[in-house]
Amino acid sequence: MRVRQLLVYALLGLLWLALLAIPAGAQHSAQAPRDLSLPTAQPSGNPINDRVWFRFFPAAPAFQRPTPAVILLHSLNDQTNGLQYQFAHYLVGQGLASAVMVLPYHMQRLPPGDNSFRHFLPRDTDTAVQALSQSASDVSTVTSWLERQPEVDARRIGVIGISLGAIVAHLAMGQDDRLTAGVAILGAGNLAHIYHNSLLYRFFHSRLPRLTARERERLLRVDPITYAERNRPRHVLMIQAARDFILPPRDAVALWQALGRPPIRWLDTNHYAPLLAAGCIERASAAYLRAVWSQEPAPERRVPGIYAPTLKLGLLMGLDSNLTFGLQWQALTFAARSDHMSLLHADIGLSGRGPFVGLAVTLTSFLDLGLAHRLNGRTLRPYLSLHLVF
Repeated sequence: MRVRQLLVYALLGLLWLALLAIPAGAQHSAQAPRDLSLPTAQPSGNPINDRVWFRFFPAAPAFQRPTPAVILLHSLNDQTNGLQYQFAHYLVGQGLASAVMVLPYHMQRLPPGDNSFRHFLPRDTDTAVQALSQSASDVSTVTSWLERQPEVDARRIGVIGISLGAIVAHLAMGQDDRLTAGVAILGAGNLAHIYHNSLLYRFFHSRLPRLTARERERLLRVDPITYAERNRPRHVLMIQAARDFILPPRDAVALWQALGRPPIRWLDTNHYAPLLAAGCIERASAAYLRAVWSQEPAPERRVPGIYAPTLKLGLLMGLDSNLTFGLQWQALTFAARSDHMSLLHADIGLSGRGPFVGLAVTLTSFLDLGLAHRLNGRTLRPYLSLHLVF
C-alpha cells in the first residue's frame, strides 16, 4: 500500500515539475515588440549574415522610465528563438526591457545551403574565431542601439545567454564595459579543451586532429577566460549542469575560477535543463539582475532556488531481471558529491517488470547502484542502473 501511495505522490510530483516550467505572475507589455536590424561592425563578407537582427520588447508600462534592458542570446542551431521570446515576455513584466538577438549564421542570418554548425563547430579554428568574434561584436552593436533609446537606462544594460549564447555573453561582457550584469546559462570557457572533449564536436568530427600552437593561440582571442580579468568587477550569475556532455563541467569551473568565483548554481542534470526548468531560470535571472542594479550588497542572496528534474533513461540489471529498460525520476537527494551530482538519492521508476521505488548511490554520471522495491515485489532487490540523464 505504501508503494502505491508513493507512486501517486510521484505523479503529483511530476505535475508540480511541469508547473515549475511556467513563469509565474508575468505581466505582458502593452507595447508591441519591434523587429529591427543593424549592420554588423565585423562583416563576414556575406550580406545575409552581416545584418544584426533583433526584436525589442519595451518594459511593461507600469514601470517608471527609463528601465534596465537585457540582450537575450540563443543556443546553437536554434531555429525559432522561441525560448528567448518566452524569456523576454517574462522579463518585460518584471520591468526589464529585452532585445532578443539573432546570432551570426542563424535564422534570418543563415545563407541558403549553409548551416550554423559549419561555423561554430568547424574543423578549422579560424572559422570558429570569426563566428564568435562577430557574435560578441554584434552584442556591442545592439548595446549601442539600446543606449540611444529614451526608455532604456544606459547604465543598466545586461545580457542573458544559453549554451552558445552563454559563451558569447561571457565573451561580450569581457570586451564591453557597458554590459554591467549578466546571466550565463550552461556556458563555459577553455575553448581548446572543449574543442576536443565536447560530445557535440565528436559527433560532427570523429577524428579531430590535435590543435597546433597557432590554433590554440587563435582560440584564445575568443575564449571568455582570456577576458575574465576584465569581467571581474561586474556581476554574472552562472547556471551550470553537473552532467553536461556538450560543454564539460570542468570547463565551466575553469571559467568560474578565472572570473573570481562569481555566484554559481549547479543543476544535477544534462545540457538541456532550460527546457525542463525554464520558469525557475527566468525567475532566478530576473531576481539576480534586479538585485545587481538595485546595488544590493549580495545580489546572489536574492536568487530563488532553481530546480530541474533529474530524469534517467537506460538499462537496469537486477530487480528480478537480468536486463530490462528503465526510466527513473531522481525524486529526492540526501547528499551531494564534490562534482555537484547527487551522491545518495531516492528514485521512482518504471522498468520492464513494472514500477519501483529505490534508494541508490551515484557511482558515475551514467551508473547508479541501489536497492529497490517493485510494486508487486515482496522484498528489496539490488540493482545497477546504466543510463543517460536528460
